[in-house]
Amino acid sequence: MDFSLSVTVLTKDLFAADGRLVASRGEAIDLQFLKDVAARSPMNLYERPLHDTPVAASVLEAFESPALAHLAGREEWRALVADTITEVRFPDPIWSELEVLRREDGPRYQHAVWTAVIVARLFRVALGTAPGIARLVAGALVHDIGMRHAAARLRFKRDHLTRAEALALEDHPIFGALLLASVLGDAPAVHLALLHHTRAGFGYPRVQGTLPLRGLDLVALASAFAALLAPRSYREQAFNVRGAVDQLLDEAQAGHFDERAVHLLIHCLRGNKGSVARMKLPRRTTGFRPPANYHGVAAQAAR
Repeated sequence: MDFSLSVTVLTKDLFAADGRLVASRGEAIDLQFLKDVAARSPMNLYERPLHDTPVAASVLEAFESPALAHLAGREEWRALVADTITEVRFPDPIWSELEVLRREDGPRYQHAVWTAVIVARLFRVALGTAPGIARLVAGALVHDIGMRHAAARLRFKRDHLTRAEALALEDHPIFGALLLASVLGDAPAVHLALLHHTRAGFGYPRVQGTLPLRGLDLVALASAFAALLAPRSYREQAFNVRGAVDQLLDEAQAGHFDERAVHLLIHCLRGNKGSVARMKLPRRTTGFRPPANYHGVAAQAAR
């Protein structure tokens, strides 16, 4: 962790799913604090494989989802994804976080599983069987775990957020990074949880320096794609696949995502045929984008 991070003051105690106090209300969280939490993490905890947890059944359900048919609908694609996801391992405190998320917030739990499936496909196509992919896919599975600790009224709000509500919601990457660091130490999952909303400096939290983790761009993109494909409280209709791609291309052109990552996603959606470099992009935006979408901060509140 060699980048710098703006300070966040916790407004409540942060407890893990197993009851541990991870950080107290009023503490100032910066990069050094996060490093200290990671340094105090327990060593040599037994890591349970994903196939020995309820998440395995959720992965199989994701394979059957029409929204992911272009990425996991064929048997060979499922095998590719499954070979990677079955290598995911975590100590029981992390599986407990996911289990509580499943019980308390179904949409966010589905988002975790879908993001891991999408990321597994992208990494396998981009990197083959390179070592370390399973750790990045594991990080994708828990990248948004901090959302469990955001206020339910914000997670399920149907209208635009006020500026104050948006600022409160922006603490969830810090929550997730602290929870994961307290168990995993300085692991890739911690970086992914902390940085998945940075969006090349347009997002949050504010960081300075070179972001350290190879693959962050793919995880951030997969997270956004998974979210667009699913209904949300602020958007009853989901984007279809083509509409989600149209949206991501627009955001990549604005600098929020790495265009190469979006091109790789399109390449995979097309069955990874031919060369990514020679791939022709859509000339027109023809996908479905929901007309009523209250994501983000209300224009009136932003002024």
